[in-house]
Amino acid sequence: MFILKKIDTGLAAAEKIITVALFFALVASIAINIVARNIFQASFQYLLEIGPALVLWLALIGSTLALRENRHIKIELLLRFCPPRLKAIAGRLCGVFGMTIMALLGYGSLEFVTNEVAIFGARGWLAVVFPLFFTIAFFRFFTQVLSPVQIDPGTSDSKPATGEPTV
Repeated sequence: MFILKKIDTGLAAAEKIITVALFFALVASIAINIVARNIFQASFQYLLEIGPALVLWLALIGSTLALRENRHIKIELLLRFCPPRLKAIAGRLCGVFGMTIMALLGYGSLEFVTNEVAIFGARGWLAVVFPLFFTIAFFRFFTQVLSPVQIDPGTSDSKPATGEPTV
């Protein structure tokens, strides 16, 4: 488990750097295009085309960070009323389900990237974010399944033991 924690920490640091770089690139490309259009009456078509791809990359890489911090969208209305042991079991089952879905979608996304490259050439490589996302999400669900669960008998909360403060 120690090695997974180290990998997860390093991966999160890389994701944060990539997220900041993507956000900077998105803001810079939009600003350059606005200035070029208003001052020089010229627009860069490539910057207009890369914008949606940057937003997609930013959203998917950012969502893997949300998975790491357990801050992703969850529907857990029934779990609020369950005993702590049942919550722990449900959390593990959700992790296994998430791993299964991410593995299937990751496998399918490899074919998607192959098709994108065949159709669009070098620009098709922008779709590599999909297998990257599904691989990282699989890893995050995997660590969720393996992480020890601390159950406090005084409350109905059960949380993975991450060693980090919860908000």
